[in-house]
Amino acid sequence: MTEAESGGQNTQIDFVPEDRIWRGKPFYMSNIYKWSLYDLGNTIFSLVVVSLTIGPLLYILLFDQLKGNYAPNKAGEIAVNTGNFALAIGVAIGNIVMAIISPYVGAIADSRKEKKRLLMKITWLCVIFMAALGISLYVKNIYIIIGIFLIANFFYQIGLVVYDTTLPFVADQFDIGKIASIGIAIGYFGSLIGLALTYALIPFFGDYHAQAATFKLVNGVEQLVTPDNFKIGYIPYIYPIGALMFLLFALPMYTVKEKRLKKAEVKSSFKETLEGVVATGKDIWHYKQMKRFLLGWLIFVDAANTTILFMAQIVLVGLEFGSGIFTSITLGVGIISAVLFTYPVGIFADKYGPKKALYLVTSLWVISVILAFMTNISHTTATQLNLFSTTDWLRIGGGTNGFSALIIIFPIILGPALGGTWVVQRHFITELAPPDKVGNYFGFSNIFGRISAAVGPAIFAFAVYVFSIGWLGFDVGVATRLSLLVIIGLMITGFSILATVDDVHKHFISGARANGLGQWIHNNIVVFPDLKKQHLDEKE
Repeated sequence: MTEAESGGQNTQIDFVPEDRIWRGKPFYMSNIYKWSLYDLGNTIFSLVVVSLTIGPLLYILLFDQLKGNYAPNKAGEIAVNTGNFALAIGVAIGNIVMAIISPYVGAIADSRKEKKRLLMKITWLCVIFMAALGISLYVKNIYIIIGIFLIANFFYQIGLVVYDTTLPFVADQFDIGKIASIGIAIGYFGSLIGLALTYALIPFFGDYHAQAATFKLVNGVEQLVTPDNFKIGYIPYIYPIGALMFLLFALPMYTVKEKRLKKAEVKSSFKETLEGVVATGKDIWHYKQMKRFLLGWLIFVDAANTTILFMAQIVLVGLEFGSGIFTSITLGVGIISAVLFTYPVGIFADKYGPKKALYLVTSLWVISVILAFMTNISHTTATQLNLFSTTDWLRIGGGTNGFSALIIIFPIILGPALGGTWVVQRHFITELAPPDKVGNYFGFSNIFGRISAAVGPAIFAFAVYVFSIGWLGFDVGVATRLSLLVIIGLMITGFSILATVDDVHKHFISGARANGLGQWIHNNIVVFPDLKKQHLDEKE
């Protein structure tokens, strides 16, 4: 084994994947598609539960409880603000727990000869609790519903940690970015399946609605423009069906072939595993590049996670569409765009590296969020913001059924932005991590993702609340729209930190590997940073 493979002179590797090229193996492509099918399955959970229904479900349940206690058309705004905070607090608790245990899960995955069996045990638990959310048809207590959601989401997130660690063990080292993007692109077909379920269920159970009342001032008197409109529709029925679909697409993971470890050192105790995690934490603390990446990633992914969590609420309330069908349209267009354009982002990342891919992805995010902000600005909203109405921009259809085509345009750009975000993360970690610590580094990356996922929703909920009270006093829909600007601010801040991480892609593809000390080694030689140049600079 060369020092490039072992991570350099100062790092002792206990085991690494067998040094062999898998591209020529007869099972290689079958392996990749089976691995990618799992991404398809778990994306059904992400779309059906997180992006499409959990937020509106809380709004609807809260509205049903509050409407008898407030003046007509006043309960909706309170339901939206309360639902935002309830979801933010619940997600914060769940993600703090995940932040604590994800490195341990990553270390456990690193120590397993077969990661797929651990992954499937976790998946069974996730689908069981996903199906249990269907009790919302009968149980209206939001604490019970949030509790079931958090348990299901907990197992979903743990599954992602283990799933990420399997990538280097099923794919050729030169295909990491490409295969990651294939997984994400195929995974988005799971979202299309989820959307197809919504269209299939609407004729039987009706669409869901979540739109708070809007008002305008006429001669100093508040007049109603649109009333509160909250209906549960098909939401309770989609959970058990979606859970079954998730399971069916995950089952082929049992037959995936994994690269064997040359030396299997199985950490048999919690103490030994924890010691390994702590050691990795100390390594990262002294590893400037990884520290910068994790800090920047915390803030950057904050915006992405918040967008995913509040997607339905943004479309329904912020963009004033009200009906769940428009959320499905937005997500459907975004998913198709992600399927078509995430793979090219992966190709771009393979060729130019994750740092240049980060520039591309950030540009897409900023453009898409700005276009989303401009979508469907009604005359009432335009008056409050001192802007101009955009409801007739590129209008599709006429009369009361017409709508602005911007709701189709912005998700076209958002699709590859979101898909490309995870391509960039996986590629950065793969290039920055020592070969034997990929699982642990993914675990630590997920710690920072969990911390941001705990903070981001709270920031968004607080922003909506602040914009809708006091001297600002915007309608809750306008407040939600304005909070999109907070997402942009978070993303640009994270990007500015990530931009300071060194670009080591050309060294990585030439065979150099990180040793965890800020050096990349190939054939026993430190190829980055240039030590000779450093020495000359120091002498000068």
